[in-house]
Amino acid sequence: MINEYKVWLEIQGKSKNTIKTYNNVIKKFLEFFSNYYNISDIQENILKAYIDKNLIFKFLAEQKVKRNLDTNSLRLYTRALSSFLKFLGLEDIAKQLKAPKVDKRLPKFITYEEFLELIKNAKNKREEMIIKFLFYTGVRVSELVNIRVEDILWDLGLIRVYGKGGKERFIPLPDFFLEELKEYVKNIKNNKLFPLSTRHVERIVKNVAKRSGINKKITPHVLRHSLATTLLSKGVDIRYIQEILGHSSLSVTQVYTHVIPEKLKEIYNKVFNKI
Repeated sequence: MINEYKVWLEIQGKSKNTIKTYNNVIKKFLEFFSNYYNISDIQENILKAYIDKNLIFKFLAEQKVKRNLDTNSLRLYTRALSSFLKFLGLEDIAKQLKAPKVDKRLPKFITYEEFLELIKNAKNKREEMIIKFLFYTGVRVSELVNIRVEDILWDLGLIRVYGKGGKERFIPLPDFFLEELKEYVKNIKNNKLFPLSTRHVERIVKNVAKRSGINKKITPHVLRHSLATTLLSKGVDIRYIQEILGHSSLSVTQVYTHVIPEKLKEIYNKVFNKI
């Protein structure tokens, strides 16, 4: 059943990371279901007969206490369960599950000066290129580790990226960074630019940040946010930023307009000074 569910998620266009995460949640739920009803061989017809809203809530409550889940994790669990219920054809129960609301936090980002400080504290060329690539392209860490050398369109100065659901997009590369990449790929033997796991990349960024002495929690996603805020602060149209980041909705990208109030004030004054 789990394998069928994974295929169903693939057909729905879910990313590999989402499929893996949802799969882990459902495995925990099936274990809970088995213990709750003392059923060792769980069949689809048994699930359909015994699953109800109260059972789902009991599972979520147990997981919250057992694993000390925060609100974001509970939202993820709820989405995974809702997805699984739809897979089983239990749409009515799925509709009754409401993911807990979370406070919308403004994206964390670093300044360009702090970015330069990170580069100084990379201990080798690979670390330096990882930091630069994350900042200059704004790719997700899951996208970074899957970029191949042939995804770089040298003549056009673009990088081909496959985002969530396998959606393709093209991101421009600064000319000077493109030249650095040309030199970098001469010394790698793998087809992938950075043949590492996402966890390994996260550790690299964390350690470089630690050596830099920057008093902020810096992750690959923070570097992604930093590109967005840098571009927006320089007057780049938010629709172009949406395309670069691979956001499906402009509303997702618009959160960055809240982190640079000085730029918005400047734009506002320019508009009304001309009236």
